[in-house]
Amino acid sequence: MLRTVDRFFSAMTARDSASMASTLVSGGTLHVVALDGTKSVQSISFKDYLTRLAAGAERLVERYWDAHVSIDGPIAVTTMPYDFHIDGRFSHCGIDVFTLALGPEGWRIASVAYTRQTEGCPACPLGPLKDD
Repeated sequence: MLRTVDRFFSAMTARDSASMASTLVSGGTLHVVALDGTKSVQSISFKDYLTRLAAGAERLVERYWDAHVSIDGPIAVTTMPYDFHIDGRFSHCGIDVFTLALGPEGWRIASVAYTRQTEGCPACPLGPLKDD
């Protein structure tokens, strides 16, 4: 199940919208909660996110650790802290929550929600971002 999440992030870094689409449930959504004092929630469909991903040029790298996974038959939820880098520079951190469904093609991501903060981020246990 975490392999699907790993494929999602690899596709994001490669800006490969077709590969990322293969990890997603059609009609799914992504939600971000800003922890900047407003606690605003923004939502975007996977379809719109894939369009934005393909149109961008920056190198995006997201790393996670300490994933907690709960599986009940054909559904799963995983939460994990993460850090996010744009063109090799730290951008933000937070907590990711992925909901996945098991279908004929295997595990697919049905929704993503995450917090986003730019200050007060804990040190990443993975160390500094390495150039690939």
